[in-house]
Amino acid sequence: MRNRFSALVTIAVTLAVSACSTDTYVSKENIDKFGDPLVEKFLIRECIVPERDIRIAMASHFDFDKAELNEQDKQSIDHLISGIRKLHGQISIVGHTDYQGSDDYNIKLSLRRAEAVKAYMQSQLDASRYDWEVKYYGESKPLVEGQSKQANAENRRAYVVFEQTQTQQENEFCAPPEPKRKVFVAMTSHFDFDKAELKQVDEASLDEFASQLSGLNGRVLIAGHTDYQGSISYNEKLAEQRAESVLQYLQTKLDPNQFVWEVKSFGELNPVTQEQDLDANALNRRAFIVFKEGDLPDLSSESNE
Repeated sequence: MRNRFSALVTIAVTLAVSACSTDTYVSKENIDKFGDPLVEKFLIRECIVPERDIRIAMASHFDFDKAELNEQDKQSIDHLISGIRKLHGQISIVGHTDYQGSDDYNIKLSLRRAEAVKAYMQSQLDASRYDWEVKYYGESKPLVEGQSKQANAENRRAYVVFEQTQTQQENEFCAPPEPKRKVFVAMTSHFDFDKAELKQVDEASLDEFASQLSGLNGRVLIAGHTDYQGSISYNEKLAEQRAESVLQYLQTKLDPNQFVWEVKSFGELNPVTQEQDLDANALNRRAFIVFKEGDLPDLSSESNE
């Protein structure tokens, strides 16, 4: 995984993370070592190490009106689980439905789907190693507009986002995420082979995502991915270009100063599916966009140091 921001010096992590609190203080010297001060301070406040392990998975095969995971989605989640078993971190699970049914019913159904993912993961992991948060939005945040059978199937989904964190033993100031914060996840999944340009269908999806952030502050993480075709180094660059395309588009729709922006490149790592046929390759050419609500850090105290 390749980070857009500069690599950390070990001593900078040790000194800066030890300052984690509600009003996080990071010295001018350590901000310089961390890279982008707004990004790094936002992460430190959540006890997240900037050079961290991030995993994203999607369960996208729910049957109509059902919350049970099928084997294909269990395999996707198992792949994520295998990578985090020895780590500590935050796990956010976000459930969704299609348009069929009342708003109230779909809210409850999306909760059942997110809870099904959580229950499955907790049966495979030591749950005490993680801070868990479950979000559920019913039909209100579709991945695909429309009410066709295909659109309905694609909108029946749940996302899993893992971010590695410090533990309370490592840092006494660490605390779980604010329970009421909003967490949104979107995906652009229509990149052509060897291309980073956004398609109109994905621009429409990003327009909807941007509209949901109106009046909010927080962190936007954009994670770029590729299929298996090409060298590892080439795919890292291509994945970063895809993430940057999303970043540039979103910043034309939002006030960039209202958010902390972070770009990650995964290349061909962490595929949605392990298969390598044409359909699987198309699905793996994607970018995930994760928004986590939070107050923006105040850097004014550091500017006077």
